[in-house]
Amino acid sequence: MAQKAKRRGLFTLLAAPPLMAALMATFWSSEFVRELENVTVDRRFRARADTDPLPDPRIALIGIGDHSLKMAGRWEEWTRSIHGAFADALGVRPPKILAFDLFFSETSRDPSHDEAFAFALELHPGAITGMRIDETTARITNDPTPPPYLQGTRPITNVIGDTSTMLHGTRANAPIKSLAEVAWTGFVNCPASKSDGMRRVIPLVGMVQDTIYPSLVLQILMQLEETSSEEVEVIMGESIKVPKLDGGLWEIPIDETGAMAINYRNTALLEITDYVATMGELGGYERTGIWPDGYPPLIDQIVIIGQSAEGLQDLGPTPYSPRDPLFRIQATALNNILQGDFISHAPKGLSIGIWLLVASLTLFLLRKAPVTLDMIVPFLVVAAYGTVSFYIFEQKSLILPFVLPVAGFILIHTITIGDRLIAELQEKRYIKGVFGSYVSPEVVDQIVDSGEFPELGGEEVDISILFSDIQGFSTFSEQLSPVELVDLMVEYLSAMTEIITEDGGTLDKYIGDAIDAMYGAPLPLDDHAYLAVVSTIRMQNKQAELREKWTAENRKQLIRHMSTRIGLNTGPAVVGNMGSVTRFNYTMMGDSVNLAARCESGAKSFGVYTMITDETRKAAEASHQDVLYRYLDQIVVQGRTLPVKVHEVIGFLSDQTQKTRDCIELYTNGFGHYLKMEWGKALECFEKSSPLELHQPERDAGVKTNPSRIMIDRCSYMKSSPPAPDWDGVYQMKSK
Repeated sequence: MAQKAKRRGLFTLLAAPPLMAALMATFWSSEFVRELENVTVDRRFRARADTDPLPDPRIALIGIGDHSLKMAGRWEEWTRSIHGAFADALGVRPPKILAFDLFFSETSRDPSHDEAFAFALELHPGAITGMRIDETTARITNDPTPPPYLQGTRPITNVIGDTSTMLHGTRANAPIKSLAEVAWTGFVNCPASKSDGMRRVIPLVGMVQDTIYPSLVLQILMQLEETSSEEVEVIMGESIKVPKLDGGLWEIPIDETGAMAINYRNTALLEITDYVATMGELGGYERTGIWPDGYPPLIDQIVIIGQSAEGLQDLGPTPYSPRDPLFRIQATALNNILQGDFISHAPKGLSIGIWLLVASLTLFLLRKAPVTLDMIVPFLVVAAYGTVSFYIFEQKSLILPFVLPVAGFILIHTITIGDRLIAELQEKRYIKGVFGSYVSPEVVDQIVDSGEFPELGGEEVDISILFSDIQGFSTFSEQLSPVELVDLMVEYLSAMTEIITEDGGTLDKYIGDAIDAMYGAPLPLDDHAYLAVVSTIRMQNKQAELREKWTAENRKQLIRHMSTRIGLNTGPAVVGNMGSVTRFNYTMMGDSVNLAARCESGAKSFGVYTMITDETRKAAEASHQDVLYRYLDQIVVQGRTLPVKVHEVIGFLSDQTQKTRDCIELYTNGFGHYLKMEWGKALECFEKSSPLELHQPERDAGVKTNPSRIMIDRCSYMKSSPPAPDWDGVYQMKSK
C-alpha cells in the first residue's frame, strides 16, 4: 500500500508538469485562450493608466462632436464644402499631415462641393483620406471589377513572406477620383474581437485583389517621413521598415497578418477638440493675426479628424471606455510608432519552459509539506507571478502569459493535492483497518496523524506485554454448547479488550479465550508499564463484575465462577507487521514476549491471578506509587536459564483492607526468613498469613491454593531436605 502510494506520488511529481506543459502548448493559440488572455491584458492596461506617459505632442485629434452637429446640422446633411472650409482654415498654417478618418467614396449631389473640398486639400501635401477594404468579398482571380482608382497612392511592392493571411478583399470604398488625385489614401480597417468588440491589433498593410496598400497609420508615417511606397519594406511576421528623413529607420513589429499590436495608453491623454469650434477659432486667429503662444500647427503637426459624437456610429470599446471614438485608436497606434512604444509577448517556448521549471520545483519542494501549506503556496506563487507580470508590463510593455500558466499551475497543484488527499484517505482507511480492531479510536487517530505507514517488517522497541487466559477453559468447551460458548466469549473478550484499548494498549490477537496485548506500540507510551498494570487491575475487577452479573442471570456454575489469570512483562521486543507480503498481522516477537506468557501460566503455580516481572514493577513504580504489589519469588521459568523475580498485583492501595495489608506484611517477613533458610520462622509467618489470603481453597470455587500455602509446603520440604549451603534462593519451575 505504501509503495503504491509512493509510486503514484512519484508519477504525479514527474509526469504532471510535462503533461500539463504539453496541454498548454496545444491550446496556447486557441481562440478561447486568446480571448481570456486579452481580458487580463485589458486589466493591465487599466491598472497602469495613472503612470502612462504623455502622447507625442505632434498628434492633434479633432472630432466631429456634439457641438459640431449642433452648429452644422445632422451628419447626414453635411456637405463636403464643410470639410473644404476646415481645410481652408488650416491652410493658413498647414500641418505636416492632415488625415481624415472618414470615407469619401461617393460623388456628392452637388459636384461643386467635391471640387471645393479637393481644391482645399491641394493646400495640404500631406492630406490623407480613408477607405475600407471590404473583407467580406472573397479573393477572386481575374475579377472583372477594376481595382479602386487611387491616383496618388502607390501600392507597396517590397513584401517578403506569406501574404495569404494578410487583410484582403476584392473591393474597397476608395475615395472619389477628384479627391484621390489630390490626397493620399490609407485604409482604416481595425478588426474587433468577436467576444467583446475590443480592437487589439491594427493592420498596417492590406490587399485589394492582388495589390498591397498602406493603412491610414502607415500612410501618415510615410508622409511624415516623405517616404514613397517603393521604399517601404514589409517582412511578414516580423516588421515593417520605413526610412526616416534623418537617415534612420522605423522598424514596426507586425504579426504574420501584417498587423501591429496596439499598446493602449490612457486614451484620455489624447484630447479631442471639436471640429466646428476649431474652425471658428482658426478663423478668429486669422482675422486678428494674433495666435496663442505655441498654438499649432507646428512644423511636424499631425492632425487626425474623425467622428466623436455619441450619436454617431464610429465608436467602440477600449480598455478605458465602452464607447471611445475609433479614430483615437488610430492615433494610439500612431503614437506607439512615434514613441517606439510597442507591445511584445514573451516567447511561447521560453514561457512554457520556465513554467515547467517552476511547477516541477514547487511540486518537489511541497511533496512532503502539510496539505494546508500545499494549498497556500501555489496561490502565493500565483500572486507573486501576477505582481511580476504587471510590473514588467508597466515598465517594458512585455506581456507575460497569464491565463494558461496560472490555470495550469493551479490545476497541477490541485491534482496533486487531490491525489495526496485521496492517498491519505486510503492510508487512513488502511491504517484503521490494520489497527482499528487492536487499539482505541484515539490511538488510531494518533497513528494516522503520525504519518507512519504500516509496512511489512518490525523494529525493536521497549514495551509491556500482557497475556491473559481463562482458568480451566477446556471445561467450558465441554459443558457449553457452541452458541453459548461463542456468546460468552463475545461478552468476555469485548469487556477485556475495551479495557486494554482504553488504557492505551494494543490488541495483538485472540487465541481462543486467551488475549495477547502490548503497551508502547505502535505508538510509544512513556508509562506503558504502569498502564499495563492498571489494565490488569481493571480486568480483574471487571471479571468480578461479570461473575456477579452471571450469578444474577442464573448462568451455569462454571460461568459464575470464571476467573482469569494474567501475566505481564516489560522489555525489548520486535514489533511490526509480520507475515507474508500478501497477508500479515501487527504482532510482537522476542524473549520478553515469551517471559510474559510464562508469567501468565506461572501464576497458577503460586495460586495468584496476576503475576508480573520485576522489570514491570520497577518501571510502573517509577511513575506511580498507587498500586500494592507482593513479591512472590525468584524463579527460573521453563525455557530460560536466568532467574527472574516475580510479583503479584494486588490492586490499588486505596482499595485495600487492613486484612490484606497484614497478609502482605506477614508474607514478606516470612519470605525474608525463607531466604535466610530460617525455615521455622518462615513457616510461622506463612501460617499466620495463610488465613488472611484473599483466595481460600475451601471457600472459593476454583481456588486450589494461594501464595502462603505454596510457601508453607515449600518450607516444610526445605526443613526436612535443606538445600546446599550456597543456595541462592532461586526456585526452578517444574512446569510452564
